[in-house]
Amino acid sequence: MLIQFSTSIKTTLILLLFTIGGLNLHASTSSTELHQNDTITTVIPAVSQTDVLVIPENAQKEPISFQVNSAVSYFSFIHFVKSESKKIFYKAWQKQKEVDKLSAQTDSLRKSYADSSDDQKEKISTQILKAEQQLMTLNEEIPALYEKVRNEENQYWQSASADEKAKFQEKIKLFQDSIQQATALSHKQILPDTITYYQAEPKPVVNTEPVSAIIYKIQVGAYKGKMPETAAKSIKKLGLLRKVESYKDEKGVTVYTTGSLKQYQDALTMQGQVKLEGIKNATIAAYNNGKRITLEEARKLNNEPVKP
Repeated sequence: MLIQFSTSIKTTLILLLFTIGGLNLHASTSSTELHQNDTITTVIPAVSQTDVLVIPENAQKEPISFQVNSAVSYFSFIHFVKSESKKIFYKAWQKQKEVDKLSAQTDSLRKSYADSSDDQKEKISTQILKAEQQLMTLNEEIPALYEKVRNEENQYWQSASADEKAKFQEKIKLFQDSIQQATALSHKQILPDTITYYQAEPKPVVNTEPVSAIIYKIQVGAYKGKMPETAAKSIKKLGLLRKVESYKDEKGVTVYTTGSLKQYQDALTMQGQVKLEGIKNATIAAYNNGKRITLEEARKLNNEPVKP
């Protein structure tokens, strides 16, 4: 009976130890889970491009001209009242510079196109089309950015007091006065102290007739009223390859031309190129100091041989 009692005690102790161990294990696990669940996750907000955009100091010194509303205009980056809108304006301002650069490159490509071989023309036309697409995208983005800036700044000035507006106008006036003074000083000619020992005789005035300036252009269309749709498409297509200009003559006809050549033979060559580019009825037009004249008159004035 004593042996049976000892065995019972041992069994009870073993069960008790297992129970205590299990409780400790559960407590440890629960504590770990609680610790993990109680961990605070810090969410780092996304940083926008305007938040990290830094306007270079030299750019901020450049003059600008931006009208917020009928009463408020900015002439420097320091005039912006909201840092966010100033950064957006800088982005639009940079895009405008890119437009100017692309436009100059496109004009240069158009000039090169006329004197290039057929293989080169295909490559140049691809570059022109790519530049035109970039210009179209930029010209859509820039006004939207400027409008956003205008709305942000105008919102501030609508709620500003009359006294604040008056102080700002005075600030703008002082700024403009300082710019005008700086400009006047830069253009002022400082003459050294000199002693005149003789008076130069006035030179006789020679009456000279104006020298003729003959220019040949390729006329690609002339319309009074609305341009036909097919012609508009052809001229628009040509405008991707060449610079197309227009003017209205004394009869109210809008004339579209391309090129500016000094020799008739060069005009003949360009006329053939323009016809191959889709304007089948392209003709040569001559101008003397901007006035339209006949081809015969132009060639005589230009001392070019006129075939009978």
